[in-house]
Amino acid sequence: MPKRLIFKKFARRLKKAYYRILGFLGSVIFALGRILRLIPRIRPYSTDEVRRILIIRMDRIGDVVLSTPTFKAVRQHFREAKIYILVRSYTKDLVIGNPDINKIIIFEDKMPFLKEIINKIREIRKENIDFAIVLHPNFWPNLLAFASGAKYRLGYDAAGSGFFLTKKVKDSRPTNPRHEVEVTLDVVRTLGIDTTDKKLYIPISEEGERFADFFLRDNNCESVDNLIAIHPGGYYHYTHWSVKGFAQVSDYLIEHFAAKVVIVGSPLEQVLANEVVSFMKNSPIIAIGTTLTQLISLLKRCKLFIGNSSGPMHIASASGVPVVAIFGNIHPADHYRHWGTWGEANIVVSKELNCSDCQPADCLRLDCLRLITPQEVIKAAETLLNKIQINKN
Repeated sequence: MPKRLIFKKFARRLKKAYYRILGFLGSVIFALGRILRLIPRIRPYSTDEVRRILIIRMDRIGDVVLSTPTFKAVRQHFREAKIYILVRSYTKDLVIGNPDINKIIIFEDKMPFLKEIINKIREIRKENIDFAIVLHPNFWPNLLAFASGAKYRLGYDAAGSGFFLTKKVKDSRPTNPRHEVEVTLDVVRTLGIDTTDKKLYIPISEEGERFADFFLRDNNCESVDNLIAIHPGGYYHYTHWSVKGFAQVSDYLIEHFAAKVVIVGSPLEQVLANEVVSFMKNSPIIAIGTTLTQLISLLKRCKLFIGNSSGPMHIASASGVPVVAIFGNIHPADHYRHWGTWGEANIVVSKELNCSDCQPADCLRLDCLRLITPQEVIKAAETLLNKIQINKN
């Protein structure tokens, strides 16, 4: 085993030990703080005392999209409460216009992290929050829940930070893999909240709709065209399928389905998109660097989405667009059973290689992705396109 991987493995073990020590010390300090009345004692939960609720979801695009059923469940249970949500600035477009949210608090990504933590503590405390619900198993969201001054604090006992909470949920994802929608709903199920409605929700803005209309018109696209979105990127490099594979699939769809392929992605994925184009025989449409609200409206107009595990994949699925999702690794934290598309009109293309101790970030070969062929992706795309009976060339 290369020294780099040995070091990473040791670092992971050290991190787990650190969290255990942090959790123990934090619990001891909080117990003493309650005895000395420096920290308020944990009070029996009472729904009648909940007037202002803060939901914290400070991670990425897909996480926020897959949490929308939880937002609705909280709203339906606490009909008279004012519901706040804390999200990062680059995901705010996913909750602007959501009818289940009364006020959005934005964590500015461009600010120095610790400075923004302090800013948010000051801002949140002004709202007199009664109940903080943390949907992201992480230290900092749990700390913010405590710092909010909320008398009730619910979330996952993770990263050695469970002592910040008044009601803890065990993080059983490594031993009980399940979809993130269910993981998120598990938090509020501890309150006896009805979680039967699991439909995702994506708001649409006027600005996004105008952009999509003008963008498609400028690229000679009409509503009857077979517009297919291709997303070759994703947050982690180890989720990226081959650029040559995306190129071959795109050419096939253009030549056999008269498709108009649009390559989507963030500004950081421009180089990746250029690589795909360099291997293509036909010319696609490029939509790299759109805002999130523009991307939502653009994907909504597509007949099919093909891409890696990513935020745009979840946006497409939530918008009712059929999705071919390409997944490689089998690590519980990244597996398609946890992060796959949520809906019926989707197909996951994946290889079950059963690698022992799968750590995708350490893998030098990524055979799980390399062994996926363009033919397999094309077959999945054809299956979905035939279901909606689009016209072939």
